[in-house]
Amino acid sequence: MIMYSSEPYRPLYQSSEHNIILNCPRLSGKSYEVSQFAATAKLLNEGHDGIIFRANANSLLSSVVNDTLEKFIALGEGKAVRIRQAPLRIELDGGKSNIYFLGVSGHDKSRVRGFHPKNPLAFIIGDECQQISSEENLMHALASFRRYLDTAIDYKILLCGNPHEVRGHWWNVYAQKHRGVIGYDHIDVTYLDIYDLLNDADKAEIELEKIINPALYRFMYLGDLTDINGSAYPSFRREKHLITQEQAGNIFKGERIETVIFGGDGAITHDMTCLTPIAVMTSGRACTLEPFIFNPLSHGRALAPSELADLIGLYMADMERKYNFQGNNIPVWMFIDCASEDLITQLSYDLDGYYSVNAYTTKNVIRNTSTANNVFARNMVYIIDYGGYKDYASGRWIQTDIPLLAEQLENVVWKNSKLDPAIPNDCSDSFVYGACTYYENPENLNLPERREYYD
Repeated sequence: MIMYSSEPYRPLYQSSEHNIILNCPRLSGKSYEVSQFAATAKLLNEGHDGIIFRANANSLLSSVVNDTLEKFIALGEGKAVRIRQAPLRIELDGGKSNIYFLGVSGHDKSRVRGFHPKNPLAFIIGDECQQISSEENLMHALASFRRYLDTAIDYKILLCGNPHEVRGHWWNVYAQKHRGVIGYDHIDVTYLDIYDLLNDADKAEIELEKIINPALYRFMYLGDLTDINGSAYPSFRREKHLITQEQAGNIFKGERIETVIFGGDGAITHDMTCLTPIAVMTSGRACTLEPFIFNPLSHGRALAPSELADLIGLYMADMERKYNFQGNNIPVWMFIDCASEDLITQLSYDLDGYYSVNAYTTKNVIRNTSTANNVFARNMVYIIDYGGYKDYASGRWIQTDIPLLAEQLENVVWKNSKLDPAIPNDCSDSFVYGACTYYENPENLNLPERREYYD
């Protein structure tokens, strides 16, 4: 029985780990090898079932089901194989065992809860994982399916996808953060690894793309996300500008906070309300402190300005207790999007007069993003990862893999000379308002003299 057709996919059968992530670009042979693995694993494990899932079940029949069925027929040594519906499945030997095909996002998600296989599972395969709406949906599906695994055998969970064009997309982050984790293996393959197996038409198309659109070529065929999709903040680099609290202590050792500028973006309807404090240090460099974030989608409703101001008051009291702004005579400025006029008025009335609350009126998306890119390019500001943020509406700590600010700085892209409105930018806008207030208008604030160059 043929187990694999190309050497890079040997770990599908020989890895000692039960979980394997395949985040491979186009024409890497992933679909062929994974469908062959499904057929092979099913035939080698009689009396067991398997699951293949995608974001939406209706996209499975025209692709994964037919691919897997072909491999069954080629490898099945005459075994009876047929496609069945309700649930969608490939049935082997008159229904003695099956491979089920399920959707796990949107309205398909409800089907996962009621799913029960006929036999213990030998494998679970997630296909096109980058199309699943969120990591939460993936975790929910895996939690529902894992309980049916036969852990007495060498079971496998394969999570397969293509790199998403937005670098900070949850799937890219998920795949990266599981590298080197005990229990997980990775298969990294590009078309170059299986070049001899490609047909001439594919080779010609790749070579043409390499010439006429190098950035798209690097993304589609090499999985390189560096230059793709018109990032609004390409100078922000997670590996350089996103730091831990311990790293911040080393970078700013011997310095003190001279001034704090809170940039703010208030919600209009369903958007988040964000305050991002930027602490300007003795050297003139800066770092972010703990943010204020209220997400109405998490609570089922938006808040009135007076309600938001109450929560921000609790947040500022916590910040004052931690940093003692007034006791240390640290000036505190707030510059909030001028579109949030009611919130600005309410905060001016509610907050201690020590905090200077102002409307940010110098909005110019081209100039503002250029300023933000310049400060990152010169390493003048750092984003501190606090592991999450406090939700003052519920009092709960919301854990995050990376700060929402860093995620948005990576995700926000240009569209028709504007920031794409489909991509959340509340936290990134709040940061930009504060950063631009400092770096564009330092003469208006009581700030330390900045060094001309930064490390």
